[in-house]
Amino acid sequence: MARPKEIKDGMRLSVVLSKKQVEQIKRRATQMSAQEGRLIGVSEVIRMAVEIACPIPKQFDMFN
Repeated sequence: MARPKEIKDGMRLSVVLSKKQVEQIKRRATQMSAQEGRLIGVSEVIRMAVEIACPIPKQFDMFN
């Protein structure tokens, strides 16, 4: 997987998760970091999960 995407129009959002969910996300971040050979943070893992669960549809402009 490539470097994390740079977010140009980012907004902060607060999410409340259970302790078990947080620990699972931390474990996943550690596993992904080891697999990819770079530091992957909890925020990046959460962003990846949101992109999978709620993808932003791509708009096609046939006239440009």
